Amino acid sequence: MAAPHRLGTPPSEPSALAAWALSRLAATAAEDVRADAVVEYTRAPRAADARLGGRYGTWTPGGGKPEETFRLRGLSSRDLRTEDGDEPWAVLFDPARLIRAVGGVTDARRTPEEVEATLTPTPWFAAPTDPWLPPAAHSLTVRIDPATGFLLRATLSDDQGELATARVPALSLKEPPATTASSAATTLARMARTLLEPTALTAGVRIQAETHEDLDYTAVPSPRTWTVSTGAATLTMSGAYEPDRTGPRAARLAELLTPARIVAHLADVRATSPTSIRSTVRPLRTFPFSAWAPDEDVTCHFRVDPATGVLLEAKATSTDHTLFHHVVTSFTRR
Repeated sequence: MAAPHRLGTPPSEPSALAAWALSRLAATAAEDVRADAVVEYTRAPRAADARLGGRYGTWTPGGGKPEETFRLRGLSSRDLRTEDGDEPWAVLFDPARLIRAVGGVTDARRTPEEVEATLTPTPWFAAPTDPWLPPAAHSLTVRIDPATGFLLRATLSDDQGELATARVPALSLKEPPATTASSAATTLARMARTLLEPTALTAGVRIQAETHEDLDYTAVPSPRTWTVSTGAATLTMSGAYEPDRTGPRAARLAELLTPARIVAHLADVRATSPTSIRSTVRPLRTFPFSAWAPDEDVTCHFRVDPATGVLLEAKATSTDHTLFHHVVTSFTRR
């Protein structure tokens, strides 16, 4: 397999390959690939509707035809992030949107041309109406093109087996993909890997701007934890939390530790240094709200620690004023 991307050749070892797969999905949020494509979409018949909405809803997949073919001309992955459409083919060319819903990667393997990964949803961050990774789904198996990050195939499964499949039998790039990606893509990739990496840290955070005082926090099992002192309080936190039961201030602290899910909310991502990015926010990213990218009027600024993926500095601005600004002043491994 060639190494057409700055993330390098996909590794062979399964756990390293799982992290690589998440990294490649996240990196697409900093890239713009333009192409023509054909997408074939099929949905399996069910005697009884599959109810995959989970704790937040009772969504049932359906609508449209059981078999459809889409012929797409001049599609742009950047335009998809700006419009954030919900067409059944959109996730194939904008796979970074999946990151918010991922609870784990249960299997990963490589072939000479693709990387195949099986993703499972999280009940806390997967949207109840997500067409490809709703919270009560069994899994989503994707085949990733390393050069573009596009999904050449996606198969959603419920407890009865395969429920919906989209595949790309024809893909024509308008121009060859760059042999290296920007450092913004590498930074996003580092943020994404925090979903799978265990670490325990003790940190101090200086809060320079914050509109909330509420530190209510409901933790859920997570491979990443830290004890953080904000100057006003000290909390022992995990990188995962229940969005509807956690105060915004505590959620921002949790997302400093595990910033992977922020990636799915970002639109136009630019590097400001080898480890820092500036980004606008996608429209309609309402479930769940990102603590750092809550709406499309916000501009995000993040500085990432390459060793741990922790956000060493995070700032959200709107027009001419700062909404939130946190700086990690120190941290050590426990």
